[in-house]
Amino acid sequence: MHRAVRQSRGFTRIGFTIIELMVVLVILSIIVAISVPAFPSMLYSSKRTLAVNSLKNASLLAHDIALRGIEGEDGAVIFLFDEGGAVTIVPAVKIGTLIEPSSPNAVTAMAQLERDVFVPIASGETIQLPKNWSVRGYAPPGAMIDTQSNGQTIAKWYTSPMYGDLNTNSLAKRDRNWVFPESGFYIKDSQIQGAGPGAAFGISGNFSPTGRQSFMIRFDSRTGAISRDTSAALFIDPRPSRERPFGDRPPLSDRWKRVDLADDTRQWAQRMLAAPGFTGSGQWDRADTSQRMSFIGTGSNDTVLVKPVTRLALYDEQALARGLGARGVNRVTGTIYKPFDQNAPGDLIQLDSALFTSFDAEQLRQDINSWIDGDTNLDGDFDELDEPESRIYTIQPYSGELQEVLR
Repeated sequence: MHRAVRQSRGFTRIGFTIIELMVVLVILSIIVAISVPAFPSMLYSSKRTLAVNSLKNASLLAHDIALRGIEGEDGAVIFLFDEGGAVTIVPAVKIGTLIEPSSPNAVTAMAQLERDVFVPIASGETIQLPKNWSVRGYAPPGAMIDTQSNGQTIAKWYTSPMYGDLNTNSLAKRDRNWVFPESGFYIKDSQIQGAGPGAAFGISGNFSPTGRQSFMIRFDSRTGAISRDTSAALFIDPRPSRERPFGDRPPLSDRWKRVDLADDTRQWAQRMLAAPGFTGSGQWDRADTSQRMSFIGTGSNDTVLVKPVTRLALYDEQALARGLGARGVNRVTGTIYKPFDQNAPGDLIQLDSALFTSFDAEQLRQDINSWIDGDTNLDGDFDELDEPESRIYTIQPYSGELQEVLR
């Protein structure tokens, strides 16, 4: 009887007590408190790893292109940047050489430069770095100055105010620099630099270098080694614009000159280099040379002037801005540079002075170099107080592999 009563009063408890629920909530709160701050760090680390691998793969790809090419077809990767976008790495191959006079008034063999011409590989393959991640190329002292066939020096690579414009005697031009791929800061609606918006066919002899400047990794097809050629080359990269010479319906006699209408960029470039319509009897001719230069030469906005580098720096653009004392990056460009003024044809890329409390362009140029080198506190000396945020790589001469410079 007593046992029956105990069984009738038994029950099975389901659910949780308030105390148990509170314990679970506390545990979950602790987990969230630990994981939430860690998530951005994990995401940042993941993007950094992706950026490193992308850069390494790009160098190996350039080396592979050189090995697969026939003699003379050097392989390369070109670094490009468009305002508000990300750094894009484009595999390319050399297809010829352009003889470029220094100016329309110096159309003689005594004042000329040889520019190797590169085009994207046929597959159209590209590599893109994660957003906010950038790469700079190392230009050693004097790299921004070229010597013509007559022995005179000339400056056309990196001619923005930050690097002394066209002045071969400026300190910035002769100094060493970590340069940004300045390929997206130019007048997209103009055929040549300096013509202004809408002046699509202003080819009256303007040989001012295009604002499209960058760098490349280049390998020799004959040896498979990093190229010893340090001269500037031209990379064909058609600009995104409808403002083009000859209008929307160019005559057949001129249609072939338009790279945006070409079915194959390589074939277009080879024809542009060899076209008898530009060279006439084979002698230098001012009018023909001027027109050719406006389509494929240094002054054309369909080309990017590039030089090979053997050292690269990978970094977070926002980290660079913080290191320089900026309030952040420009919202339009995503960099420390301001948007390009399409209505100011004479201007080139410029630092965004509004980001800085105290603005000194020359000092900022030096600070950028120091910060990339690892002097993050900008005290003029790389020591134990610095915490390098950039990664510097050298390119192995025969394998194309990147070797990180430990600091």
